[in-house]
Amino acid sequence: MRRWLAAVPLVLSLAVTPPAVLPANAAPAVVPAAAAAVPPGKRATIGGYQVVWLKGTPYEMGYQHGMLLHDKLKAGHETIQWNPTLRLMLMIAQSQGLIALAKDNCYPTTLQEIEGFLAATKDIGWTMDECLALNFGDMIAEFVRVGTPDADKLVTPGCSQFVATGAATADGRLYHGRLLDWVKIDFILENPVIFVREPKDGIPHATIGFPGNVAPFSGINAAGVTIASNEATPRDKNVDRRKGRSHVQMLSRILGESHSLAEARAFIKSEPHMTCDIFTITDGNTKEASVFEMAPDHIGERRLTDGVVFTSNHFLAPETAALDREPVNPSSRRRFERLGQLLSPQVSGSLYGKLTPLGMVNIMRDRVDPWTGKTSPLSEFDDACSLATNGALYAILFDPEARKFWVAMGKIPVPTQPFVGFSLTELLQGPQAAALMPAAMP
Repeated sequence: MRRWLAAVPLVLSLAVTPPAVLPANAAPAVVPAAAAAVPPGKRATIGGYQVVWLKGTPYEMGYQHGMLLHDKLKAGHETIQWNPTLRLMLMIAQSQGLIALAKDNCYPTTLQEIEGFLAATKDIGWTMDECLALNFGDMIAEFVRVGTPDADKLVTPGCSQFVATGAATADGRLYHGRLLDWVKIDFILENPVIFVREPKDGIPHATIGFPGNVAPFSGINAAGVTIASNEATPRDKNVDRRKGRSHVQMLSRILGESHSLAEARAFIKSEPHMTCDIFTITDGNTKEASVFEMAPDHIGERRLTDGVVFTSNHFLAPETAALDREPVNPSSRRRFERLGQLLSPQVSGSLYGKLTPLGMVNIMRDRVDPWTGKTSPLSEFDDACSLATNGALYAILFDPEARKFWVAMGKIPVPTQPFVGFSLTELLQGPQAAALMPAAMP
């Protein structure tokens, strides 16, 4: 969750010249020779959601992304130009030299994918700066936060994750729940996309995002690994580093390269980290899961205890607990405490031992403030008091052992929407497998 001051539109009206809007019949850019040889991807609607299939080299997948979602990306570019939050972030990032920093620290494969994307979308106005702001955005947002006076009044992090397995679930299977929270941006809400990615020399995987989202926030791979990210706020600007890698780009690398939690752990420990962030990673084959609390000089790992592990937006591991902001943001504390009430075996009224896929979904729909016991109304999008009312844009449940996942997106309140089922195994067969998807959970 990120809250921007009501004064932002006024700042923009004073500081930003309205962008030129390309005419609808703008001539397409000259297609580079490399793009001309790219095989086409695929696009279909399954369960009411857009699904696109990308396959090949990073450049080829970027180009396919841009071409398959070209109509949506035109609207997306206009959103970046006119949305006060996104436009202000881009302005600050440019003025602080963060776009150049992002380009210098991108993985080469991510840059290649962005270059392919731009080859397909330059005719509708997309630029390298905008792509980097979106796909190095976790790092840029952090540096904007620490470099902006009174930043705590501008933005606060969000997202919640929880894992249950073994004695915690009714069937012993491992389930991974994930709420992605942000501000209410119509383009993201109205254009959810399932990306089915088959990288050359990599592990096939699926990510859940929106048009233009090259570096993902959540996904599952064909090896049975699931991963999603949450933000954390550093204690002070001295914690951050100006050299290293983006965590959302790391997440993409893990999906494409890690066959197990052990391999993901080794990758996380080998990479240079720039800011504070949190990954939750599960392994469907071994039924293991960990929360990784990442900072530039320290990595903390919290493993399953009694078959459960959960996180919001603050650090708890001994290695990292002193590196994030104190006192902990009230929203993060509330959501973490509520997860403890719902998942811990020692708590009266806990769902421990009874959890089914629908039970996991119902946790994401929970609107109870653990401090007051009050339930937020369905009309509330973001009061920062409960799991479901923290600005949820995506709600996702993973079953990594079965390579299945369910998503609720598209309409507010997101968690109350039906959770539409997908099987990665079937998705990898292409659009013709649409009839074989798991049943939705109403």
